[in-house]
Amino acid sequence: MEQDLILSKQSFIPVILGASIGVYSTARSFHEAYGVKSISVSRQLIGPVKHSAIIVPVLEPDMEDAEALLASLNNIMQTYPDIPKIIIGSDDWHVEMVVDLRDKLVGNWIVPYTDRESLHTVIDKAKFYELCDSLEVDYPKYIAFDSNQTLDTELPFSFPVVIKPTSRVAYENLKFTGKKKVFTAKDRQELEQIIDLIRNAGYLDELIVQEFIPGDDTAMYILTIYIAQDGEVKLASFGQTLLEDHTPGGIGNPVAIRTLRNDEAVEQATRLVKKVGYIGFANFDLKYDSRDGKYKFFELNPRLGRSNYYVTTGGHNPVEYYIKDYLENQPLSYTVAEKEMIYTIVPKGLLMKHLKDKQLRDRVNTLYKEKRVKNPMFYFSVEKSIKRLLYVIVSTFNFYRKFKKYPPL
Repeated sequence: MEQDLILSKQSFIPVILGASIGVYSTARSFHEAYGVKSISVSRQLIGPVKHSAIIVPVLEPDMEDAEALLASLNNIMQTYPDIPKIIIGSDDWHVEMVVDLRDKLVGNWIVPYTDRESLHTVIDKAKFYELCDSLEVDYPKYIAFDSNQTLDTELPFSFPVVIKPTSRVAYENLKFTGKKKVFTAKDRQELEQIIDLIRNAGYLDELIVQEFIPGDDTAMYILTIYIAQDGEVKLASFGQTLLEDHTPGGIGNPVAIRTLRNDEAVEQATRLVKKVGYIGFANFDLKYDSRDGKYKFFELNPRLGRSNYYVTTGGHNPVEYYIKDYLENQPLSYTVAEKEMIYTIVPKGLLMKHLKDKQLRDRVNTLYKEKRVKNPMFYFSVEKSIKRLLYVIVSTFNFYRKFKKYPPL
């Protein structure tokens, strides 16, 4: 096959698990930096990776099964036995599976992730908050309880409250009507209904009930840092969410980000990762609490986030850190992203419609006028497929329909 011939001539091959826009964004970052194509391994071939000139898709319908995923990866290894392959997960459960399979992977695989113990410390939300507390890192008030415990009659904070699973990996594999990434309850009755819904679906790990921090989408922030194999932070990229997805399956995913600098948040994040000996990319969700003027850490995702292209948009291609650290063994210096840019996957009109703060609207408008805006899906200098062009146009403007059905609160 022509694709096999092209991949066999590359100096390395990125193998990215999943088929989301985050997968495409990572593949684009690899292509921009090194001119290489990536392999995506996913359950099905869907829009973001379909008809792409920079992605060779591999389908594995049972990839959530460790043995099935291992067999698929072994097939890739046998097809390209002499070429280094770097494996990238686009979701938490991908990363956990890859870390568990690390010792079973045969051949020249690069697995740029932390050890199993560190991984489980940071992805369990209750453990993460305990870590924040021990290091005096700001985080929201919460209660954690498992399936054998009943929730106290009185909560230490008022309604509304946020409900979410501590283990996203265990929750990811459940399918049930009414499923959301994160739930919000306006009163005690709704809280009990949501807990019953999740428990009846088979989720028996700890649940978190968390205080609701006031503020719209623009109070949310994102921080991506890279910790090299030597244990030192080498890259920090901070951003303000301008607009989030509000569909049940995608709630909380940023669809527009303004890149900024925040040294205090970086310093707190650095304390967290150093404490547990974490290495690799860490993607933090934070929210600015106007009540006390602090940025509260919500969670750590042990990977490049779905909106990882905001880092590339800000002038620092994250995949270069992988390659320089693991493949080229180059020393890395510490870099803080400072360039103000906008990452977006939604039309400008939709974004401007939902920005309520006039000063922020004016600033965003100025950045558009100065052409300091990038959409990872708009890679038209490379992507020449008419089918793909149609998909990108339709999916972009489809956000108008999504936001009409699921508007921000």
